[in-house]
Amino acid sequence: MKSGLRLLVCNDDGPHAPGVLALESRLSRLAEVWVITPDRERSATSHALSIRESLRLTKIGERRYTLTGYPADCANVGFFSEGFPRFDAVISGINHGPNLGDDVHYSGTVAAARQGAVHGMRACAVSFPHYDRSANAERAARWFGDWLERVFDELHAGVVYNVNYPEEPPELPSEAPLPPERWTYQGRRTYADAYDRLEEGPDYVVLRMRSMEFGHVREDQSDFEAVLDGAVSITPLSTYTTHIRELKRWFYRNPNANAESSNAS
Repeated sequence: MKSGLRLLVCNDDGPHAPGVLALESRLSRLAEVWVITPDRERSATSHALSIRESLRLTKIGERRYTLTGYPADCANVGFFSEGFPRFDAVISGINHGPNLGDDVHYSGTVAAARQGAVHGMRACAVSFPHYDRSANAERAARWFGDWLERVFDELHAGVVYNVNYPEEPPELPSEAPLPPERWTYQGRRTYADAYDRLEEGPDYVVLRMRSMEFGHVREDQSDFEAVLDGAVSITPLSTYTTHIRELKRWFYRNPNANAESSNAS
């Protein structure tokens, strides 16, 4: 990892979340770190971008900013707004709560990193399993900093490296050995959500989500299995989402029609 690198750090938990503070502290030993976070929690906002609303960017410290937008906005402002340097990578996290399997489609944390990958940058999303904002993210930040320093030059631009740190006993001393890493496939999440009906009228109903139950499909070498085994899961995610097998099924059903359509264009 060469000297003089600049890293953009974003998240979806806001500027004072212990995860982002621990990440900023660790990465500052490796590079010049700039932080742009939403001014409030923006979990599960996926890849929303503010294209019609004005955004307020507020400086809250040296190279630290908040934005009245979404996680992907934070990355985008860092890339394209005046007043920011050119960044060598975008690192999003450390998220409070895992981003495993299909969680990546909803995650604001992953979206901020994906925004970097869309624009041809190195990009990482980092999560650990504790939703509690009092949880200590120092070990997860230390592991990620060590890993990034070791592999940075081998990371490919345009790929999102989705990192999930496993759960550890709260009494584990900070000097205990850090967990091993495992390269994994994106697993498959199962969801069971429930809603309360708060108010009803002749042509409307007001709903609020009451609960979310998570599960997963057991698959060898998935991100779920890695963290359940106490390893750090690293899943390389693509921004390319065409389902090739399904496309081929329809394409080859009538190849003559596809050829005619191609010639016509």
